[in-house]
Amino acid sequence: MFEDHGQLESTGLDPDARILHVVTTTRGVIGEVAVDAIRGHLAAGRQVAVAARASVISRLDLPEFPALVIIPIDARDRVTSADPGSSLTLHQHYRHVDVVHAHGLHAAALAGAAQTGLPARMRPALVATVGRFHSSNVVDAASAKIVERTAAVVLGTTAPTVSHFTDGVPVTERAQLRRPDVVQRLAPTVGRAQVRENLGLQPGSFLVATPMRLVDGDDLTTYLEAAVTMFDHRPDRRVVFALTGAGRERSTIENAFTRTHPIVLADEGSVADVLAAADVVVGSKSMTGVDVEGLMQLGRATVILGDARTARPWGDSAARVDADDTPGLLAAITALVDSPEVRTSAAFAARRRVDDVDPAALIADDLLDVYAEALVHRR
Repeated sequence: MFEDHGQLESTGLDPDARILHVVTTTRGVIGEVAVDAIRGHLAAGRQVAVAARASVISRLDLPEFPALVIIPIDARDRVTSADPGSSLTLHQHYRHVDVVHAHGLHAAALAGAAQTGLPARMRPALVATVGRFHSSNVVDAASAKIVERTAAVVLGTTAPTVSHFTDGVPVTERAQLRRPDVVQRLAPTVGRAQVRENLGLQPGSFLVATPMRLVDGDDLTTYLEAAVTMFDHRPDRRVVFALTGAGRERSTIENAFTRTHPIVLADEGSVADVLAAADVVVGSKSMTGVDVEGLMQLGRATVILGDARTARPWGDSAARVDADDTPGLLAAITALVDSPEVRTSAAFAARRRVDDVDPAALIADDLLDVYAEALVHRR
């Protein structure tokens, strides 16, 4: 197995970090992520262990790598009599591991239970990818409680799953998937002119829109500051800023901003129509009603508000601005507003990016950043 681990840096994942994947099935969107992650991390030269039963290992069809360790466990994606032995096996290997990525709710519960009795310095950081589950189900609820108590990061395949763990887990966010866990056809149903009229835009106005989640944070503050100060920045342009997202700050924005500033709160169900009618779209780490791929498919000139990881799926097809950089956001929006050619080019680049991006490589690379964050929040 691996050598005993020490402390890692809190920024970036140490190249020598030891990663243990706990896999109970290769089926479904979570199984696809497990396959992409394991293969990608091995190809990148990472130290990887996989805990799974023999049939799962066979279906993973992993190439031979000297850095790969197989840990046999009998766990399935449901409760069985093999679960205590599987958790005990994981427990015995944890002192040699830095990060555990459990794929699925049951796998995450077993991985979390395996931390029992270990001193804090010997516990690996637990990352759990969790799909849809029924909190009214006794087994699911018990598993979710274990995950909530032990995980440093929960990657939910749906927004409700993320919300379930938000208050109890240090880091919660949507999982990067090859395909959505809930299939949603994102296409505008109302024409551009009608949408702009419904939002009250005057002729000649430019529309900037965002689907970001409306919760307190740097990205929302920066977007609102840009909306409030755009006239001072460019008095020769009439720019209206729309928000389509859900979140606890909707009422605050409606009461404090929409009546005195060029800010419009669009209906949450109109996200596709509003984004498709926008001249510029501002994407962020946490969005509602649309995912990154859906936003790309709409083919609008886009600015990403966030860090390099948030912008990674976009490559060179979108400008990136730090989440707290209001002048930078104003400059990026203005550059697109001022040039129809640049706007059109950016829109085509966003749509082409859907075909250009390698989802498997993106998932594997993104997870390395997730693991680095998990180590900061190890429990």
